[in-house]
Amino acid sequence: MIRSASFWSLFPIALACLAQPGMFSSSSAAALPDGFEDHGVAAPVGRQPFGTNTFATVDENGRRLVVSKMWTGDETSYLFIDVETGETFQIGPDIGGRGGWPVLFTGDNKLYDTLGRDFVELDVEKRELRRVGRIPSGMALAHVADGDGVVYSGIYPSATLVSFNPRTGEYRDHGRLAEESWPQYLRPLAADDHGWIYGGIGQNLAQVVSHHPATGETRRYLDEDKRTRGQGQVFRGTDGEVYGNAPGWGWHRLSGGEAFPLEGNPPVRGVTEPNNIFPDGSRFTQVDLPNRVMTIQDAGNGERREIRFEYESPGVRVYGVTAGPDGKIYGATGIPLRVWRFDPETGGMKDWGLAGHAGHVNQFAVQGGKLYGAVYSSGSLIEYDPSQPFHDAPIRNSRNPRHLHGYEFGHQGSPDMVGRPYAVLAHPDGRHVIMGGNPARVLVGGGLVIFDTESEEVTALKPDQLVPNQGVMALGALPGGDLVVGSTTMAATAGTSGASVAFVYRLDWETKEVKERWVPRDPTVRTIRDMLVGENGLVFIKASAGRFLVLDPATGEFVFDETLEDYGPLTGGQAPRTMEFGPDGWIYLLFRDAIARFHPETFAHEEVARPGLPITAGIAIHDSRIYFTSVGRLFSYRLETAVE
Repeated sequence: MIRSASFWSLFPIALACLAQPGMFSSSSAAALPDGFEDHGVAAPVGRQPFGTNTFATVDENGRRLVVSKMWTGDETSYLFIDVETGETFQIGPDIGGRGGWPVLFTGDNKLYDTLGRDFVELDVEKRELRRVGRIPSGMALAHVADGDGVVYSGIYPSATLVSFNPRTGEYRDHGRLAEESWPQYLRPLAADDHGWIYGGIGQNLAQVVSHHPATGETRRYLDEDKRTRGQGQVFRGTDGEVYGNAPGWGWHRLSGGEAFPLEGNPPVRGVTEPNNIFPDGSRFTQVDLPNRVMTIQDAGNGERREIRFEYESPGVRVYGVTAGPDGKIYGATGIPLRVWRFDPETGGMKDWGLAGHAGHVNQFAVQGGKLYGAVYSSGSLIEYDPSQPFHDAPIRNSRNPRHLHGYEFGHQGSPDMVGRPYAVLAHPDGRHVIMGGNPARVLVGGGLVIFDTESEEVTALKPDQLVPNQGVMALGALPGGDLVVGSTTMAATAGTSGASVAFVYRLDWETKEVKERWVPRDPTVRTIRDMLVGENGLVFIKASAGRFLVLDPATGEFVFDETLEDYGPLTGGQAPRTMEFGPDGWIYLLFRDAIARFHPETFAHEEVARPGLPITAGIAIHDSRIYFTSVGRLFSYRLETAVE
């Protein structure tokens, strides 16, 4: 099925604008209600998306430019940096979302990308961005240009192939190359000399596909009963032929839509043009967007020079908020990972990075005067001492934060069982830190990582030692030291789970064995989002579908079960720790629209306040203020409490 949409090229986006204050929207644009305070952007930075997104080129006057797509939180912009002066020009489209991961930069100074539901073309010389077509949903994960310069893009999650011909302005939707019930990664793409486009599909079940735009024919090469978990691969070799492979299929030469088995390995991949060399032979050796610095090596000169530059950012999304051991408020952002600190006494905000790390700390816990963070997607546990200088270096080389565990890819089960870490808990023994979560991709079943801060011993409990086919979403500790664990039936990205209902279970702290399981009465509870253990031994539970439960572990009974509908949807995302005891003894809860509180003895609940903007992460209570974030900005609310 082909849908022509060349008329879109008639509607350019008149959005090119110099970077200037107020270019991006702000969560604090409206006046805040009484009691609320806006502390500003936690980390006003940006980062290149995954893949190749930064390019050396020249403008129409021959001046050297570095052009980069930049993610700034939940928004995208395109940054032009003058290599001589460091002056910048920034295009901030009025199109929602971050768009595709890689972009395609062509020799005629055009850049192709997807943003929101639009396929877009950036003309570097005109500094103009325009819509050229519509995509069904999602984003592009791969691009390739054929011998005629037609640009093809693979769209996630539908495995749709689209194309744009820059010479004619024709945009085409070639339809889905495969139909599945799970999200499909259509990447990479390759084009042969016979008019066929090839793609790899993953990650739940691997496939290699091809499409012939001239006839509309689509072929799939792996029989359904031969497909296994993984990603299909295609590439064009130095001999001009296309080669493909998938788990269990083996290498094949792909030509004219046919697949020919190979004996042994294929030729080496074709060499792509370097993206960092200017026409005069000079090059950039580093473009560090988060720290706003790039390094240039001029032609014929062995020395390198640094160029500082500026840009606008509305702030990178914050994933968690924690009251630190020093009276300051801490948290971290994602893509890039920036650890930030807010000083309530001075109002000062500071942020640091880990060499442009593309993940995020989902949550911090405080143990022994240090902060312990759970990092996506490596399943890493890091230790940050706020009394010592921050070391901005790759995560496994940084001295502070210090990398304790992660990146093992199967060793002790990480990150296959905690690549998406939802919970981190400081055990009341004052010595241990526990991290739990889900796999990062495809796999089902999460585990626990237990770190001893004194001996630095790591203990990993795999899913089959806990509950198979369930992830770990929430953690708490009972008065005797046993853990209570809240599960989730959600599978990792592109995966499927056979579990139907989440539950709470007790883990014996001494034997590390599951002792008891408690299943909510309502079978629609698919996730235990957050838990707190009260001094009375009751477990207070935020669950999916807006349910709030109270469990008495002594009897195994859920003594309270109600849907809290008045405060808005659940919030927190990958950092679902959104409950905390306040100075008045009430439990304070964050919802998308409001702050609420719950009495741990009477089970009464009530609204506290509404900020008038979406609450996206939290929670920290310090000095009678409750801290939370809205996307990239930190806010607080003054608690007018009276101890009863």
